[in-house]
Amino acid sequence: MQPTLEELINRGENSPFYQLLNMKIEEVRENYARLSIKIDKKHIQFLKTVHGGVIASLADSAAAWAIYGCNNLMSIPVTVEMKINFLKPVKSGKLVAEARNIHKGSRIFVGDVEVKNSKGDLIAKSLITYYLLKNNFRHKRKFVVTFFIRLFSTVSLKPRRCFS
Repeated sequence: MQPTLEELINRGENSPFYQLLNMKIEEVRENYARLSIKIDKKHIQFLKTVHGGVIASLADSAAAWAIYGCNNLMSIPVTVEMKINFLKPVKSGKLVAEARNIHKGSRIFVGDVEVKNSKGDLIAKSLITYYLLKNNFRHKRKFVVTFFIRLFSTVSLKPRRCFS
């Protein structure tokens, strides 16, 4: 039986990764999602600001949930490409990511995400492309194997001299 959106949200918030980041799923609806993170000491890197990976994870997760809000849970979004611009450092407070789907194809979705701080200042802007997998294990396994075969057939594993 297919899980409901509420069951999936509960599963997401209780996942070890979301708990590690203190990530909360605040709202999910068609083509839109809002997630947040309350900044904690564990999010701060050695320059005393939030690590970019925390902000990127929040943006990526928000865009994926915007897809879940409109695809009837029939497909699983897998990140294909992510571009993020970090615009302002953050030291404390709360981060809020708002994601909107800007392209919906049969297998490709593109999401636009804004991450803001507690004051509403724009902290990061991201554009993320997803491939939608059919929601069954057999297809996922086939896709992942094919993806890695193609990836490694085009990558040379021989050491190269970088500088003359």
